[in-house]
Amino acid sequence: MPRQGIAFEEVAAAATALVAEQLKPTLTAVRERLGNTGSMNTIHRHLNAWLAQHKTPARKIAEPNSRLLAALGTELSKVAEEAAADAEANLAQALSEMAALTANGEAVEAERDALSEQMVKLTSERDRLAGQAAERAEEVARLNQEIERERGELASVRRSLAQAELRLEAVPRLEQELAQLRTQLADEQAARTAADKAAAVAEAQRVAADTARQQAEARLARTEERESEVRGELAKALAAHQSTRERLTDAVGTAAGAQAELKALQARFDALHADVKATSSVPTESNPTTAQAGSRKRN
Repeated sequence: MPRQGIAFEEVAAAATALVAEQLKPTLTAVRERLGNTGSMNTIHRHLNAWLAQHKTPARKIAEPNSRLLAALGTELSKVAEEAAADAEANLAQALSEMAALTANGEAVEAERDALSEQMVKLTSERDRLAGQAAERAEEVARLNQEIERERGELASVRRSLAQAELRLEAVPRLEQELAQLRTQLADEQAARTAADKAAAVAEAQRVAADTARQQAEARLARTEERESEVRGELAKALAAHQSTRERLTDAVGTAAGAQAELKALQARFDALHADVKATSSVPTESNPTTAQAGSRKRN
């Protein structure tokens, strides 16, 4: 959309304000008063229109001395009018050329505005196409990934087919191996049956062993109980033995004392016997009875 240009009223107001401030309403001054905005060609066209409406009448030179200038008045007036006419003609031609240039500038501005609008449209279209291109690039990348994945899957399928072909080629060998495995399985089943039987026997033996162990534990418990009783009886016997030893020790002491007394008595007896023997008479053959009696005493 073409941008809005400067209106005639805005240029006229700026020029009027400059004149009120006793300033000359030039093109530059008016544009500065408008805030340095707007096209110079548009401002110039509106300013020329305003100047045409507010054209200042030409000042006439005062005649200080009509007597001195009377001779030259008519000629000067004629020269001035001719000069004014030439100036007005030149001004009109310049204004006409300026108007043509202004129209050309406005056309150029309109074309520039149209080109700017077209540039905006092209930029928008470029951005849209860039977005589409990015989307297409993403789609292409996704399709490439899909193709690569399908290629990988195809390679995997090919490998699977090759492996299947190899397995098909190895079917006879696999059947032979299967027969061998079946034979091995039958042998293993037979061995497992034998092992199960052996396990059953071992289980029976284990149960018997457990029973025997339990019986042995019961016997051991009874034996330990009997051992405890025997230990009690032994302790009692040891106590009785200790008491007997003590009594025996007392008896031995008593016997020792009795033996000592016996020895003392024997010594006394021997002493008495010696005294008796010393004081008794010697036995003779004429008195055998006395000798036999003495012999019995010694015996």
